[in-house]
Amino acid sequence: MNPQQIYQLLDKAKINYELIHHPAVFTSAEADRYVEKYSFARTKNLFLRTHNRKSYFLYVLLENNRFVEKTFRQAVGTSRLSFASPVELKQILGVEPGSVSPFNLLNDQDKQVKLIVSRQVLVDNDLIGVHPNDNTQTIILRTTDLLKFLECNKINTQIIND
Repeated sequence: MNPQQIYQLLDKAKINYELIHHPAVFTSAEADRYVEKYSFARTKNLFLRTHNRKSYFLYVLLENNRFVEKTFRQAVGTSRLSFASPVELKQILGVEPGSVSPFNLLNDQDKQVKLIVSRQVLVDNDLIGVHPNDNTQTIILRTTDLLKFLECNKINTQIIND
C-alpha cells in the first residue's frame, strides 16, 4: 500500500492527521531533526521474529526506551527473538528498513505479524508520528485514532506493560 492509498483510507475514515514531508530517514533520531517543532509520542518500531520464523511481531515503543527481550517475551508469551531480516521485512510488510511503522501491517496479506504496543506510548502523548510506508513522510495523528483505524482494517493490537 502506498502513502496515497493510506491517506485515502484515513480520509474515508474521517481521521484527522497532519502530513510532514522530509528527506529520507532511517532512524528515529534522524526523523526527530525534521519534526522537532511538533509535539507527539516519538516511537521506534521493531520488526521481530521467533528463531523458528513461526511468529512475527511489530513492536512500537517510545524511542528512548530500551528493548528488553525477556520482558517482551513474557508479555506476549513467546520464545527467543531476533530482528527480522530486511528480506523478511520486504516480503512480509512490503517496505525497506527505515520505513517500518504500524501502517506496514496493511501490507501483511497473510496477517502473520502481530502488532504489540507499549502502554507508555499511549500515556506519553495524545498524538503519535508514523511513516505512511515511506520514510520521506511522517503522519501525525491521535494515537487512539491510529489504533481504531488499524482495528477497523482487521489489525489486532496487544498493549503491553514494559
